[in-house]
Amino acid sequence: MRPFELGGLGIHNLEVMGWALQMRWLWIEKTKQDRPWAGLEIPVHLNASALFAISVVTIVGNGENTLFWSDRWLHGQKLENLAPNVLKCVPPKVRRTRTVAEALHELTWVSDIKGPLGWHGLAEYLQLWDLISGFALNAMEDAHHWKLDSSGSFSTKSAYRDFFFGSTTFEPWRRLWKSWAPGKCKTFVWLAIRNRCWTADWLQKRGLPHPDHCPLCDQEDETVQHILTTCVFARQFWFAVLVPLNLVALVPNRRTVSMADWWLKAWRKVPKQHKKGFNSLVMLGAWILWKHRNACVFDGSAPCLQVALQAYRDEFHLWQVAGAKGLRALGVDWVD
Repeated sequence: MRPFELGGLGIHNLEVMGWALQMRWLWIEKTKQDRPWAGLEIPVHLNASALFAISVVTIVGNGENTLFWSDRWLHGQKLENLAPNVLKCVPPKVRRTRTVAEALHELTWVSDIKGPLGWHGLAEYLQLWDLISGFALNAMEDAHHWKLDSSGSFSTKSAYRDFFFGSTTFEPWRRLWKSWAPGKCKTFVWLAIRNRCWTADWLQKRGLPHPDHCPLCDQEDETVQHILTTCVFARQFWFAVLVPLNLVALVPNRRTVSMADWWLKAWRKVPKQHKKGFNSLVMLGAWILWKHRNACVFDGSAPCLQVALQAYRDEFHLWQVAGAKGLRALGVDWVD
C-alpha cells in the first residue's frame, strides 16, 4: 500500500488516507477562518494533528491567526521545542486558544504560566523573554506555509505521502509503471526486482521441494535475477533481441548484479526517443523468459532459444497492435 516511488503498488491505505483528509480540515481552519465550523473541536486523529503541527510554518503578521503556544511561529519553531518546561505550566485550554496577538498584548503570555517553573523552567523562561522581547507585529495577515509541497499550500497527496517518510525508495518505479505494458507483466517485473518470485532460492528458504539447478541452463542455482539476466540462456536471448536494435553492447553479462541494475545502466545508453520503447521491450523480454522457465518447470518442456524468440516476436507484434507506440518507434524489421 505504499506509493509507486516507494516500492508499493499505489493502492491507498484507507486509514492513512483518512488521516491525510483530516489534515485538510486543520489547514482550512488555519487559513480560512470564515468557515462556520472554524474554532469548533474537530475530531482529528493524533497522527494527523502531530504531522500537521510539524508541517506548517507560520510567518506572523498581525498575530490574530496564529496560536502562541501551539503553532510553529518563533524562528520556525514551536515553544514546545524552545521551552518545554515552561509549556508544562500552561493550562491545555490556554495552549489551544491563545493567539500571538493576545499573548503579546500587555505580556499576557506571562500570566498564562501557572505553577512553579523550577530551575530549568526559569532558564527557559528567561531565554523565551529575550526572544519575544524583540518581536514586533505588523498590519499584514499571518501567512501559513505548508512545508511538504513546493507550492507552500496544503495538498492531501503530499500529506499522504509524508506518512511514509523514511521508507526505502524504489528507483525503477517510473520506468516500470509509466511505460506501456500489460498490468500482469508490470506486476511480474515489480515482483522480480523485489526478489519475490517463487524460484528455487525462495522454495529452499521455506523448506519446500526445489530444483538443484536453473531449469534453463542446468549450471547454476536458480534465482529470479539469474533467470532474467546472468543465465547463459537469458544472455543468448537478450543478444538476439538487442542485435536488430544495434544495442548489442547492452546485453547483460555474468557480472550483472541484478535486473534493475542492468536495466538502469542500459536505459541510460539508449537514445531519448527510444527510451519508452526500450522499457516496454525489457518488460516483454523478462515476461517471455519467465513464461519459458515456467513451461520447463511445470510442463516438462525442454529449454529452446528459438521457441522463446518466436514467442517474443509474436507477443511483440500483439503489444504493438494493442497500443505500444514505443515499441513501434523502435522500428524492428523482423517483427513485421
